[in-house]
Amino acid sequence: MLERREPWEDEFFETLVRNGIAAVKGGDRETARRLLQRASRIKMADARPWLWLSATTDDPEEQRLYLERAVAADPSNAAARRGLVMLSEKLDKSRLVPEGEAVAPRRPQAPETAQGMVYSCPQCGGQVQFDPLTSGLACPFCGHQQQVAAQPIGEAAEQPIDFILPTTRAHRWAEAQQSLSCERCGAVTILPPGQQANRCPFCNSNRLVTAAEAPELIQPQAIGLMKITEEQAYAQVRRWLTQGWLAPDDLSVRASQIWLRGAYYPFWTFDGTLEISWRCEVNEGSSRAPRWVTRSGTEFAMFDDILVPGLRNLSLQEIAAVEPFQLKSLVEFSPEFLVGWNCLGYNLPLSDASLRAREKVINDLRKDLYRRVEPGREKRNLTSGGGKWSGLTYKHILLPLWVGSYFYRGKVYRLLVNGQSGKVGGKKPRDTAKIWMFVVGASLIAVIFAIMVYVFILRSGAG
Repeated sequence: MLERREPWEDEFFETLVRNGIAAVKGGDRETARRLLQRASRIKMADARPWLWLSATTDDPEEQRLYLERAVAADPSNAAARRGLVMLSEKLDKSRLVPEGEAVAPRRPQAPETAQGMVYSCPQCGGQVQFDPLTSGLACPFCGHQQQVAAQPIGEAAEQPIDFILPTTRAHRWAEAQQSLSCERCGAVTILPPGQQANRCPFCNSNRLVTAAEAPELIQPQAIGLMKITEEQAYAQVRRWLTQGWLAPDDLSVRASQIWLRGAYYPFWTFDGTLEISWRCEVNEGSSRAPRWVTRSGTEFAMFDDILVPGLRNLSLQEIAAVEPFQLKSLVEFSPEFLVGWNCLGYNLPLSDASLRAREKVINDLRKDLYRRVEPGREKRNLTSGGGKWSGLTYKHILLPLWVGSYFYRGKVYRLLVNGQSGKVGGKKPRDTAKIWMFVVGASLIAVIFAIMVYVFILRSGAG
């Protein structure tokens, strides 16, 4: 739902942007930063404040942050993309999108991506689909099998994030695919020519409409193959409904209208190195006579395959419930693996996903910083500086999920099944009586323990 604003708010936003740009051009960076930051809080989805904020600082990391937010707001903003590239001198300048030129959708008369995408059985002419049990194409009518070669992914799958965004390599996938948008949840399903879908794989709605083509979609580099069949997914869910001490005893019996839809979901993975500076005081004396000395240094963290969902509708908690995924068994992406299966397009862009990945990495390192810095020594006033990133690469990957829901006593509960391992996650109702029993039991144990401690103290004093 679009956020409604009063006309004066839009006018105020435009005034802030206009005055901020004028301040930048006039050399008053402090005023420009204040105006543009205020404008960015009013309309975070407008690229202009972020773009011009990058001109208010000489710090490359701050510039990169602002430019990435500009690209997240407007993936076709050529100026923001060029700015990101200029922060790195590694890119061949001939691959830049021409300055002032936006990425425009195009539909080739004979799309290269559409060639060979309609798969028919050579024996009966029926439409084949990818079979998780055989990892090949199978005809559901006559049983004909056809193997599909799965190529392991190599180092080439890792793409440098700093200079893939501004190039044409990021804007030529899915331009000839069919896109269906769900009116209920907004998820976009990408289908090759000849393949059909009548329901949204994410929310099961049948309110699908043709979506505008999205030529800026980055092509997947790798895919995790579906290993769990529909029958196996339902069996895993029924087993999962019988588990859980706090769940109602009749959950597995009264859960109804269980539905699951298998599809390939978009994810981003990130690799790289983080360097973070720190400063603290270390006790070089004793506990009775402390002598605090200031120490400083840097800590490094190499991170691999930080996973970020490419669909905003999927929460991190839902994904964590069905992890881990078998990321080391990914294979090179090939359209054959999607035959007969739905594939959802990402709506969390690369620049936004990289910010989430960096936030996770730096938060994890800061949580572990006390243990890593001057190990085994008493410390105080530990602080850390901003992170310095290097060698940051990404992969756009597709992972298999069975997503659905079930009813219990008039309420709907969501389900997820890992298409590689069969691990089930989702929400379950709680049995109120069991919760009260648990609380009362824990309270009784606490009271008994307190009485035992009190009696022990009394006896020790009497002795």
